[in-house]
Amino acid sequence: MTPPLFGLPDRSAERIVASEPTSGERGRVSALPRPDLPPGPARSLNDALHGLHHRAGWPSLRTLARETAVSHTTVSKVFSTPALPSWGTLELLVEALDGDTAAFHALWLAASTSVDGSEPPPRIAGRGTELDVVRRHLESGTGLLLVTGEAGIGKTTVVQAACDSVRRSVTLAAGRCLPLSTEIPLMPFTEALRGLGRRDSGRAMSDALGECPDYVSPALATLLPELGATGELPDPDDRWLRQRLFSAVTELTEVLSRRSAFALVLEDLHWADDLTLDLVDHLFRTSRTRILATWRTDDPDVPSQRRDWCTRVRRDAGVIGLGPLTREETVTQLTVLRPGTSRTAAALIHQRTHGQPLFSAQLAHADAGEPTYLRELLDGRVARMGGSAWRVAAVLGVADRPLPEPTVVRTLEVDPQALASTLRELRDLQLLGVTDAAVHLRHPLLAEAVRRRLLPGERVDLHRALAAVLAEDQEVEPAEIARHWHAAGQKPEERRWRIRAARAAAERFAASQSADDWLRVRELWPPDARAVDDEQADRYEVVVGIANQLDLAGRPAEAIPVLEAELVTSDTYDVAERAHLLALLARFNSSQFHVGERGLELNEQAIELYRSLPPSAGLAAALNWRGTELEWHGRRDEAAAVLDEAARVAAAAGDAPLERSVRAQRAWQMVASGDDTGLVEMEHAIEAFGYGHNLKRDLAVAVRHSDALLMTCGSAAAVDAAARPALELARRWNISSGHVQVLTTNVSQAWRREGCVHRALEVVSDHTADEEPGPFPLLHIERATVDVLRGDAEAARRRLSHLESGRFEVMDPFIVEARGLHEVWTGDPGAGLRALVSALHGRHDEIAPGTVGDLLLLASRAAADMCAAAPADERRDAARTLETFRAGLHHDPFEPSAVLADRAAAPQWAAELGRLHGEDHVDAWLAAIRTWDSLSRPHDAAYCRWRAAQCALRDGQGTVAPRLLKRAARDAHEHVPLSEAIARTAMGHR
Repeated sequence: MTPPLFGLPDRSAERIVASEPTSGERGRVSALPRPDLPPGPARSLNDALHGLHHRAGWPSLRTLARETAVSHTTVSKVFSTPALPSWGTLELLVEALDGDTAAFHALWLAASTSVDGSEPPPRIAGRGTELDVVRRHLESGTGLLLVTGEAGIGKTTVVQAACDSVRRSVTLAAGRCLPLSTEIPLMPFTEALRGLGRRDSGRAMSDALGECPDYVSPALATLLPELGATGELPDPDDRWLRQRLFSAVTELTEVLSRRSAFALVLEDLHWADDLTLDLVDHLFRTSRTRILATWRTDDPDVPSQRRDWCTRVRRDAGVIGLGPLTREETVTQLTVLRPGTSRTAAALIHQRTHGQPLFSAQLAHADAGEPTYLRELLDGRVARMGGSAWRVAAVLGVADRPLPEPTVVRTLEVDPQALASTLRELRDLQLLGVTDAAVHLRHPLLAEAVRRRLLPGERVDLHRALAAVLAEDQEVEPAEIARHWHAAGQKPEERRWRIRAARAAAERFAASQSADDWLRVRELWPPDARAVDDEQADRYEVVVGIANQLDLAGRPAEAIPVLEAELVTSDTYDVAERAHLLALLARFNSSQFHVGERGLELNEQAIELYRSLPPSAGLAAALNWRGTELEWHGRRDEAAAVLDEAARVAAAAGDAPLERSVRAQRAWQMVASGDDTGLVEMEHAIEAFGYGHNLKRDLAVAVRHSDALLMTCGSAAAVDAAARPALELARRWNISSGHVQVLTTNVSQAWRREGCVHRALEVVSDHTADEEPGPFPLLHIERATVDVLRGDAEAARRRLSHLESGRFEVMDPFIVEARGLHEVWTGDPGAGLRALVSALHGRHDEIAPGTVGDLLLLASRAAADMCAAAPADERRDAARTLETFRAGLHHDPFEPSAVLADRAAAPQWAAELGRLHGEDHVDAWLAAIRTWDSLSRPHDAAYCRWRAAQCALRDGQGTVAPRLLKRAARDAHEHVPLSEAIARTAMGHR
């Protein structure tokens, strides 16, 4: 019998397999209780849901909870209580039961309709049910309600009609997103809160702020500078600015909600920047604020991550999807819009527009012809404008957003009374929208038509005039002004405002926007100039800004050509600056992203420059990175010496966060070398310094901590707890760097190893909604592995097809592990073995500790599966090949000094080699079972019990096999292909 690996007491086969499964859920239940509902829409909805449950075979509450990722208590309430569930939850349940979501959505909308005899909503074409739902949400709802639909479908019409019907009883704060919102963080919140502050001479806002904690007004000054009454604005270098801003908005809206009925209305949220979406999510999940928002569903320019946000949020939010109008509704629409329109004419328009309200309205206003395309129609309407009407429309088209009337007056240099007459003319022509504070063209397509008609010189003059006027308004974002100077071709002015925009975006933690602005500043920089007069900026700040912001935005590869070009072509940097730029370039060329020693070579150059200067934090950081690189290259002794020096230099420089980062890296290196006391050193470093000092270093330390826990087989709860503080900071600040992805992957891997596959899926699902990976695909590799375990082999195959070996260099070992897992569970162990051998051959020194053992184990299993029916000499050759690979590794993963996560695989490795030789037996698998049981690895234990049962059946141990299979089936919970394999063996035994 193979001796116990960790000194565990030996136990007989009977004792290991005799434990019965704990009492668990039954796969099916009978009918669920029904609530006592009177006849009506709510009862019809509940009856339909119970009927669907019956047709699906009465799956249990816990089964439905797993499939919908909500609690079984929530599922029970949907079926058994009279309260109307949110559409997001109901939609997930209907999908899990293979029901018709469209039919159930109609039932849910009917159940949501008010029956309290309240005042009827304003007359609009159709939309009666939707309008009532929106009105009820504004008056007494909770959370977020999304009104969705394609451009021009009538989202704004419904929202404005509902708002008009409740203005006397509900305080509304409204803000709109624009296409340029992605460059101006939190634009709709700024507009909403500023509009609220202007009402009643600011009394409502002032009274509400008076009830808030003292920090709220200063924190809100980031959005509303006019609140900085003392002249003291928030410090942009304050790393907690964003957290306080989120908390301040939450506090203010909570106070407003307590004082009276209050709702926040945000239009065109699909154009919002990431920070705005984060704040909406924060308010929605942590406060009682009612939020009503519109979302365009058909805009191809909306980035995938924002579509993913909507997909995620709609699971818990209320959603109303607007579709085309019916023929009768179009007739109503056009007779309201243009009294006297005949039913025949309205029906003809409906036939041509298929009920799209915007198209119908525009066609109804066309005086001549029957244009085929909306663009032609809009161009024709715009072409008929002339004189002052055209000049106003041109300004609004160039602005591409609502403008206050005084801004239009100053831009056009016209008399205010004359402007008012022109605005009325445009409004009568159905071309202008008017709010309390601004005027705008009624639709973005009208603005596009206006811009198409502008002559080049005319366009330049308007952009120049508008930029000059907006520059005088401190409330206008620098990015918007920079955009107009760019269109006007005024490069010095654009550069000045781009610098301001880059700094402002960085202060609000909008890393992608800041990086793009800095990149544009660099394009505009005078050749070979060290500094310019613009905003007291110099070239060094620009280049470092590009590198740091791209890194925070998860786009480090884009910084490499910038840094290389600067170091080659510019001689304006002093020694310390060149050293810093070299160190940044070294980090982006590190083994974390690329194979080879380019990162080490660059880092050596940076260290050499730093050593010509007094000891500094820069030298300590460069040494720290060198130690990290050396460890990745397998040069552990050198890495340890360099890291010790880095810690001394950081301490001497007085940089505590850097010292903590170095100490954490040194502790990680100790653990990777098999010294488990490194975990204690890691925890001491974190306890001594804590988190919150420097986000990038916080993430690096958390990665090292979670890595160390994985290498020492720490629990999933411990890994999750180690990662949570840094991940929460990254989520709050919208950071998606490589460290964030590694940290998220570590958490998912920990839950997966403990058998909690659905929990692992929750961790990575939001990050992997699209199957096409980005430049750092680790999360997609993990998602493919999770999909294999979930039994969705086709989804895993599609995702893996985007992860070709060689494309991602150092990710290859992880890619082929996922591919090998997929192949062995889908019946092609030969393909899996070839992939795994390619990962092990010549790449062993780059495979992270704690991973190589799994790779060897999977390779041995693939070889045994492939050679199951092969002659004995072929099986012996395969075993010798595997042993040769093991012997050629830089570190033997099964030796006593290896990390626990690697050496734990040794007993199963021995059992798999025995299977390969045709000499495996129950005792060999029992040794592996003991190991996996002691480490809470139920799926690994279940696999070994399954193999042991096969041995028992082969060897005639008929009483042992059923117990092994019974326990294996319990432990394989959430591992679909393994559960199916166990079931097949059990059926064959019967």
